[in-house]
Amino acid sequence: MLLASAFAASTTLGGAQNALAAVDVGSKAPEFTLPGTAGDSVTLSDALKANDYVVLYFYNQDGSPGCSIEAQRFESAIPQFTAKKARVLGVSMDSLEKHEEFCDSKGLKSFTLLSDNDGRVSEAYGADLKIPIFGRFSDRQTFLIKNDGTIVNHWLERDSSMASVKTTAHVDQILAAIEAA
Repeated sequence: MLLASAFAASTTLGGAQNALAAVDVGSKAPEFTLPGTAGDSVTLSDALKANDYVVLYFYNQDGSPGCSIEAQRFESAIPQFTAKKARVLGVSMDSLEKHEEFCDSKGLKSFTLLSDNDGRVSEAYGADLKIPIFGRFSDRQTFLIKNDGTIVNHWLERDSSMASVKTTAHVDQILAAIEAA
């Protein structure tokens, strides 16, 4: 909660240090391989080969109220994403151990969380958030990536293009974008 308050204050005051979007709609998604909660590493190109879409969502930290609700919204909608041949992957800079504890405590079993411990993937996607005193986090952003590697949609919480993650609105927003793509 403290992190959420600091983030809100820093973005309102312009104090958050965040790289400009490194990629956006029409760009090729940067390739990555990250350790995941499914017990193995996930490579973006492999996930794209096996699906029509990848929903890559970046979030601040495991266990925070907003991030917990967002993850639970994705968990509830996995059958809808699966029906649309879309794989959901969550990314934060938390450790794999912290991800696993988070999944256990919140009942997250249907999708993979990836540990971007060094922040390189977050930085490559322009989702690297630095808040003075609090440190470095992944910025809440979602990318819809088509199986050819092209980013077909991009939502950012800080510019209000992302519908609320505390309701089903953002998940509905992504599902509608898949339908329209």
